[in-house]
Parts: sequence; C-alpha cells; structure tokens
Amino acid sequence: MSKRKVWSILDFIRQQGKLPTDRFGQVLPVEDLIAWFGLDESLSPAENRQLRFELALMAEAQQTLEELRMAEELRKASQS
Repeated sequence: MSKRKVWSILDFIRQQGKLPTDRFGQVLPVEDLIAWFGLDESLSPAENRQLRFELALMAEAQQTLEELRMAEELRKASQS
C-alpha cells in the first residue's frame, strides 16, 4: 500500500473545497465520494480501505463544522 498515494489524493480532495453534498446538504456517502472523484478502480484494496476511512473522517468533520456554523448563526440572530 502506498500511504503517500492516499495522502496525495486526500490533499487533492481537500484543495477542491468542501466535499460534494446531496440536495439536502448532507455530504455524499463514502461510496459516492469514491465514484465522484473517479477513484473506484485506481487503488489497491488496502489503499481503498484507507481512503474510505479517511474520507469518512473528512465527511464527519465537514458535517460537524457545518452544524457548528449554523448554531453560531442562530446564536447571533437570537442576540440581535
């Protein structure tokens, strides 16, 4: 397994900005993210597992940050 390859892919994805979302604003499932970025067949099984794990963490972090942002907006609006 090439950890450098996985980290390079993750860096590329991070540079794109936020992860893609569905029409409800939820980050796409990891399977869909893999397909979105065209990575379904370019990784070894071990690289695929590692990338899926890391994408799941990225998706969870993005969703949490979005929830925090919305909570902060609500807090500011209620103070106005």
